[in-house]
Amino acid sequence: MRLRIEGVSKTYLPPTGLLRLVMRAATAEPVEAISDVTFHVDSGEIVGLVGPNGAGKTTLLKAICTLVEPSSGAIHLDDLDVSSRSLEVRRQLGIALADDRALYWRLTGRQNLEFFGVMAGMSRSAASEQATRLMEEAGLAGRDKLVFGYSSGMKAQLSLARAILHDPSLIVLDEPTRSLDPLATIEFGRKLRTLADEGKAVLLSSHRLDEVEKICDRVVVILEGRVHYVGGVAELHDEEGTAASAITEILLRAAEGER
Repeated sequence: MRLRIEGVSKTYLPPTGLLRLVMRAATAEPVEAISDVTFHVDSGEIVGLVGPNGAGKTTLLKAICTLVEPSSGAIHLDDLDVSSRSLEVRRQLGIALADDRALYWRLTGRQNLEFFGVMAGMSRSAASEQATRLMEEAGLAGRDKLVFGYSSGMKAQLSLARAILHDPSLIVLDEPTRSLDPLATIEFGRKLRTLADEGKAVLLSSHRLDEVEKICDRVVVILEGRVHYVGGVAELHDEEGTAASAITEILLRAAEGER
């Protein structure tokens, strides 16, 4: 499986006519969120998406997840065009968010997995079986309670379990470890590595450069909606610094160039 992002741009236009009365816009000018973004993610690898707030990462992830229509360019999951064959793409897509919007707090962890399994087209028995397995793998089998009582680490593990319920080919994660402690972050990274080793393609958006350095195979650095680096994490290592410091240097140079 290969995810291909080819020359993708997205410009948000301000509302016009009567829409201006019901829609709020921060500016009356068009906003170019991403411009000519190109890279790919293959089965068996974890690709880190790195950039400051406002760099365009979330817009790009929404375009990949069929939630936003690109203004130009194309996104393909193998031979499936994300824009024209969105339903088929969603069946192969697993999403884990940084916050708790992916879960119903008034259901238990197991009930969440069973519910979303059925919503994904699984039979109730298959969803129940998958929920049992994933709860055990996440270390939550003995802690099935209402989700609002879960710790941040438990919610992150449950969100990932929800994302992989239907055995997707591509897993997209938007800062899933943002609020996790170091031990929970390490465990989450191990799970992602296992999924990649099983043949999944993983796209991880993260501000934690140490995390990107440890678990990602390649990194995409984006700033002001444009890609400034695509390459292997190992290639960024040198005798004087780590990959994390090299990524920081790329961001600083790019920021200077944008000014």
